[in-house]
Amino acid sequence: MPARSTVSSTDPQYAALAARLQELEDVREITEVFYEFHHACTGGFNGLQAGRMEALDCLTDDATIEVAMLHEPGKGPRGREAVAEYWHYFYGDDGPLPYVFQTSVADKVVVTGDTAVQYSNMLGMFWHRENQPVISLSKRVNDFVRTEKGWRIRKTTIEGGFSAPLEEFRGRLNPLPPQEPRTPWTYRG
Repeated sequence: MPARSTVSSTDPQYAALAARLQELEDVREITEVFYEFHHACTGGFNGLQAGRMEALDCLTDDATIEVAMLHEPGKGPRGREAVAEYWHYFYGDDGPLPYVFQTSVADKVVVTGDTAVQYSNMLGMFWHRENQPVISLSKRVNDFVRTEKGWRIRKTTIEGGFSAPLEEFRGRLNPLPPQEPRTPWTYRG
Protein backbone atom coordinates (compact mmCIF):
# COMPACT_ATOMS: atom_id res chain seq x y z
CA MET A 1 0.00 0.00 0.00
CA PRO A 2 1.51 3.39 -0.99
CA ALA A 3 2.36 5.84 1.75
CA ARG A 4 -0.12 8.67 2.20
CA SER A 5 1.11 12.20 1.75
CA THR A 6 1.43 14.21 4.91
CA VAL A 7 1.64 17.56 3.11
CA SER A 8 -0.95 20.03 4.37
CA SER A 9 -2.64 22.53 2.03
CA THR A 10 -1.10 25.28 4.17
CA ASP A 11 2.40 23.86 3.73
CA PRO A 12 4.72 26.06 1.58
CA GLN A 13 5.63 22.96 -0.45
CA TYR A 14 1.97 22.50 -1.34
CA ALA A 15 1.68 26.15 -2.40
CA ALA A 16 4.81 25.84 -4.56
CA LEU A 17 3.48 22.66 -6.22
CA ALA A 18 0.06 24.26 -6.80
CA ALA A 19 1.71 27.33 -8.39
CA ARG A 20 3.89 25.11 -10.60
CA LEU A 21 0.88 23.05 -11.67
CA GLN A 22 -1.04 26.25 -12.53
CA GLU A 23 1.90 27.49 -14.62
CA LEU A 24 2.07 24.17 -16.48
CA GLU A 25 -1.68 24.31 -17.16
CA ASP A 26 -1.34 27.92 -18.39
CA VAL A 27 1.52 27.00 -20.74
CA ARG A 28 -0.49 24.03 -22.04
CA GLU A 29 -3.54 26.23 -22.73
CA ILE A 30 -1.44 28.97 -24.39
CA THR A 31 0.25 26.38 -26.61
CA GLU A 32 -3.17 24.96 -27.56
CA VAL A 33 -4.56 28.42 -28.42
CA PHE A 34 -1.59 29.15 -30.67
CA TYR A 35 -1.95 25.74 -32.32
CA GLU A 36 -5.62 26.53 -33.05
CA PHE A 37 -4.58 29.91 -34.49
CA HIS A 38 -2.05 28.27 -36.85
CA HIS A 39 -4.55 25.55 -37.76
CA ALA A 40 -7.16 28.15 -38.79
CA CYS A 41 -4.57 30.15 -40.78
CA THR A 42 -3.46 27.07 -42.72
CA GLY A 43 -5.33 26.01 -45.84
CA GLY A 44 -5.55 25.87 -49.60
CA PHE A 45 -5.60 22.08 -49.74
CA ASN A 46 -8.04 19.24 -49.03
CA GLY A 47 -10.92 21.70 -49.35
CA LEU A 48 -9.82 23.91 -46.44
CA GLN A 49 -9.42 27.61 -47.15
CA ALA A 50 -6.50 29.49 -45.64
CA GLY A 51 -7.24 32.14 -43.05
CA ARG A 52 -10.52 30.83 -41.71
CA MET A 53 -12.27 33.35 -39.49
CA GLU A 54 -12.19 31.05 -36.45
CA ALA A 55 -8.56 32.17 -36.07
CA LEU A 56 -9.99 35.45 -34.79
CA ASP A 57 -11.52 33.57 -31.84
CA CYS A 58 -7.95 33.09 -30.57
CA LEU A 59 -7.51 36.89 -30.31
CA THR A 60 -8.72 39.47 -27.80
CA ASP A 61 -11.19 42.06 -29.07
CA ASP A 62 -8.42 44.71 -29.03
CA ALA A 63 -5.74 42.45 -30.55
CA THR A 64 -3.15 43.69 -33.01
CA ILE A 65 -1.13 41.90 -35.67
CA GLU A 66 2.36 43.15 -36.53
CA VAL A 67 4.11 41.76 -39.61
CA ALA A 68 7.49 43.43 -40.20
CA MET A 69 7.50 42.63 -43.92
CA LEU A 70 4.05 44.16 -44.59
CA HIS A 71 3.90 47.47 -42.74
CA GLU A 72 5.71 49.90 -40.45
CA PRO A 73 6.07 48.91 -36.77
CA GLY A 74 2.98 49.81 -34.77
CA LYS A 75 0.82 50.15 -37.87
CA GLY A 76 -0.68 46.69 -38.05
CA PRO A 77 -4.41 46.14 -37.72
CA ARG A 78 -5.76 46.75 -34.21
CA GLY A 79 -9.12 45.55 -32.93
CA ARG A 80 -11.48 42.88 -34.18
CA GLU A 81 -12.95 44.94 -37.04
CA ALA A 82 -9.55 45.98 -38.46
CA VAL A 83 -8.13 42.47 -38.05
CA ALA A 84 -11.18 40.95 -39.80
CA GLU A 85 -10.76 43.43 -42.67
CA TYR A 86 -7.03 42.62 -42.91
CA TRP A 87 -7.86 38.90 -42.82
CA HIS A 88 -10.50 39.16 -45.51
CA TYR A 89 -8.12 40.95 -47.86
CA PHE A 90 -5.44 38.25 -47.82
CA TYR A 91 -7.08 34.88 -47.32
CA GLY A 92 -9.47 32.47 -49.00
CA ASP A 93 -9.42 30.59 -52.28
CA ASP A 94 -10.51 33.75 -54.11
CA GLY A 95 -7.99 36.03 -52.34
CA PRO A 96 -4.40 36.96 -53.11
CA LEU A 97 -2.93 34.46 -50.59
CA PRO A 98 -4.82 31.19 -51.15
CA TYR A 99 -2.14 28.68 -50.08
CA VAL A 100 -0.76 28.83 -46.54
CA PHE A 101 0.84 26.26 -44.28
CA GLN A 102 2.34 27.56 -41.07
CA THR A 103 3.40 26.10 -37.76
CA SER A 104 5.68 27.07 -34.89
CA VAL A 105 8.51 25.17 -33.29
CA ALA A 106 10.84 25.75 -30.34
CA ASP A 107 8.11 27.44 -28.28
CA LYS A 108 9.01 29.16 -25.03
CA VAL A 109 6.28 30.60 -22.82
CA VAL A 110 6.89 32.96 -19.90
CA VAL A 111 3.81 33.36 -17.67
CA THR A 112 3.54 36.33 -15.31
CA GLY A 113 0.20 36.25 -13.50
CA ASP A 114 -2.53 36.92 -16.05
CA THR A 115 -0.18 37.79 -18.90
CA ALA A 116 2.30 35.71 -20.85
CA VAL A 117 4.77 36.04 -23.70
CA GLN A 118 5.29 33.19 -26.12
CA TYR A 119 8.39 33.05 -28.31
CA SER A 120 8.65 30.68 -31.25
CA ASN A 121 10.21 30.07 -34.62
CA MET A 122 7.60 29.92 -37.35
CA LEU A 123 7.95 27.71 -40.38
CA GLY A 124 5.66 28.67 -43.22
CA MET A 125 5.01 27.83 -46.83
CA PHE A 126 3.09 30.52 -48.70
CA TRP A 127 1.96 30.93 -52.26
CA HIS A 128 0.77 34.41 -53.11
CA ARG A 129 -0.95 34.51 -56.51
CA GLU A 130 1.41 37.18 -57.86
CA ASN A 131 4.63 35.35 -56.91
CA GLN A 132 6.09 31.88 -56.84
CA PRO A 133 5.68 29.86 -53.64
CA VAL A 134 8.16 30.35 -50.80
CA ILE A 135 9.28 28.57 -47.68
CA SER A 136 9.86 30.94 -44.80
CA LEU A 137 11.41 30.91 -41.33
CA SER A 138 10.69 33.78 -38.96
CA LYS A 139 10.67 34.75 -35.31
CA ARG A 140 7.23 35.11 -33.77
CA VAL A 141 6.37 36.75 -30.45
CA ASN A 142 2.86 36.58 -29.00
CA ASP A 143 1.58 38.56 -26.04
CA PHE A 144 -1.20 36.64 -24.29
CA VAL A 145 -3.69 37.70 -21.63
CA ARG A 146 -5.98 35.58 -19.48
CA THR A 147 -9.63 36.42 -20.25
CA GLU A 148 -13.02 35.08 -19.15
CA LYS A 149 -12.78 32.76 -22.20
CA GLY A 150 -9.28 31.57 -21.26
CA TRP A 151 -5.94 32.67 -22.69
CA ARG A 152 -6.13 34.84 -25.83
CA ILE A 153 -3.54 36.56 -28.04
CA ARG A 154 -3.44 40.33 -27.48
CA LYS A 155 -0.61 40.99 -29.92
CA THR A 156 1.10 38.73 -32.42
CA THR A 157 4.33 39.88 -34.03
CA ILE A 158 6.17 38.30 -36.94
CA GLU A 159 9.65 39.81 -36.72
CA GLY A 160 10.91 38.60 -40.05
CA GLY A 161 13.49 36.08 -41.01
CA PHE A 162 14.38 34.25 -44.18
CA SER A 163 12.48 32.96 -47.17
CA ALA A 164 13.44 31.03 -50.27
CA PRO A 165 11.48 30.41 -53.46
CA LEU A 166 10.06 27.00 -54.29
CA GLU A 167 9.26 25.70 -57.75
CA GLU A 168 5.74 24.58 -56.94
CA PHE A 169 3.43 23.12 -54.33
CA ARG A 170 2.30 19.54 -54.81
CA GLY A 171 -0.58 17.78 -53.17
CA ARG A 172 -4.33 18.06 -53.04
CA LEU A 173 -4.42 21.80 -53.70
CA ASN A 174 -7.78 23.52 -53.86
CA PRO A 175 -8.74 24.56 -57.40
CA LEU A 176 -8.80 28.34 -57.41
CA PRO A 177 -11.55 30.53 -58.76
CA PRO A 178 -10.51 33.85 -60.32
CA GLN A 179 -9.16 36.28 -57.76
CA GLU A 180 -11.87 38.43 -56.28
CA PRO A 181 -11.19 42.18 -56.52
CA ARG A 182 -10.35 43.34 -53.00
CA THR A 183 -9.16 46.58 -51.48
CA PRO A 184 -5.86 46.11 -49.60
CA TRP A 185 -6.02 46.70 -45.87
CA THR A 186 -4.44 50.03 -44.92
CA TYR A 187 -3.57 51.65 -41.61
CA ARG A 188 -6.03 54.36 -40.62
CA GLY A 189 -4.41 55.45 -37.34
